[in-house]
Amino acid sequence: MHCDIFQDQYLLLDKHEPMPTGLKMHLLCCSSCRQAVNRIAAAENVQRHILHTPIAADERMLNTTMRAIHLLNKQSAPIAARQEQNKTILPWIAVGTFLILGFILLPFSDMGKIDLSQFGDSFWIPFALLCAGSIVTYSAVFLAKNLVFFTEKFTPQI
Repeated sequence: MHCDIFQDQYLLLDKHEPMPTGLKMHLLCCSSCRQAVNRIAAAENVQRHILHTPIAADERMLNTTMRAIHLLNKQSAPIAARQEQNKTILPWIAVGTFLILGFILLPFSDMGKIDLSQFGDSFWIPFALLCAGSIVTYSAVFLAKNLVFFTEKFTPQI
């Protein structure tokens, strides 16, 4: 009865999952459970050996598979064509505007006044660098996400 609980606990473990300490202790003390676990591991190794035997693939099956892959690739659209056609830039402009307005209004807020009084003129250089870095990062992400839009918009049509 007691060994059945530990055997069930062992069988519930995933492959290569560490055994709980209680199960390890039981396997050290109980030789019948230890033999059962060794038999299970040996049976798994035999099954794994049978499954790893190489299967001879003939040329016809390979050609059929490659032809099916080629047809699937022809049917799927390119990544640029799969992007939404009705993408709007309005959310990006709104967020960019809020970002710039936030940086403009921050020195005049209570937090900005506290920082100005504490750091004095040495507040402006790190603040300006933070603003510039944030706006450059935002612009880079904006251009990367909307690259297809800009290439279609500004590429001369022949």
